[in-house]
Amino acid sequence: MQNKIFCLGVVFFSLVATANDSTGYASTGGINYIKNHHISMETEDLYISKDKINVAYQFKNLTNRDITEIILFPFPALNGMDGDFADTEGLLNSFQVKVNGNAIKPKRHVNIFFPPKNQAENKPIDVTVALATCGMSEKLLLNSWKLKDDISEKIAVCPNQEIQKLLKYYDDWENEWKIQITYSWRQTFKANAITRVEHHYRPLVGGGINTIQDLNGQLKKNFCIDKNFTQKLFHLHEKADRTPLILTRELSYILTTGANWAKPIGRFTLTIERKPNEVVSLCWDKSLKKINATQFKAVKTNFIPQHDIDIVFTE
Repeated sequence: MQNKIFCLGVVFFSLVATANDSTGYASTGGINYIKNHHISMETEDLYISKDKINVAYQFKNLTNRDITEIILFPFPALNGMDGDFADTEGLLNSFQVKVNGNAIKPKRHVNIFFPPKNQAENKPIDVTVALATCGMSEKLLLNSWKLKDDISEKIAVCPNQEIQKLLKYYDDWENEWKIQITYSWRQTFKANAITRVEHHYRPLVGGGINTIQDLNGQLKKNFCIDKNFTQKLFHLHEKADRTPLILTRELSYILTTGANWAKPIGRFTLTIERKPNEVVSLCWDKSLKKINATQFKAVKTNFIPQHDIDIVFTE
């Protein structure tokens, strides 16, 4: 029997992201992922809407022995002080895991980090332990968007030398630090057998107010907005006699950790659902087809994720 760690998938805010399950381990230096050569992801069915995320996997143990691993499901980095979420912790608590139909309770890890100080460094600077010595509890951090002033003061006066060096290095440190939430659990994959894993949760969704002209800037790059998208959006606003201001709601899903398994994903299915009065855009290929008035679907075989999913919903 072996003990390692793997990783699945999750979704976040402005841009909020989540990721495919993977193996790895959680340490005081952050979350570390490991490629597993003995277990394959046979199928992944991913459903994304602004209201819920459903993910169903089928994993196969390719060996003739049972293997026990630590599975990681990360919510990638969130801006620590930049958000508008009334109940972040409540949304995170909506995360559910089922294995072969049975509900399990995963462990939650909250890591706080600053970005690398220069391009030569590719690993963020984890300050979770240092901040804990200054009274920064997990609950406080998970509600940082509501308690900005309290948290800024605690960090600013933290006597930890590492923290003070970072504050001096970053001119705008309040907008530099980030939060990473990861769920984990220990999973045994039976020899030569399929293990079914499901996740269900309410995504953390961010966004803002923009104009039609704004869609030709960074939003166009992030979400591959094209002329067809803007024409549909303009038509909706003209028909409803609305203001030219546009409400955008954005979320992300990290697919690339799905490449940490033994083989490409055997069969990957993506379903995206929008409301009837919404227009949606994301960077994807021609495999994504509209299947009804509110849903789009893509199916891929022997799929190796090369990039993550960023989606914008507008109305």
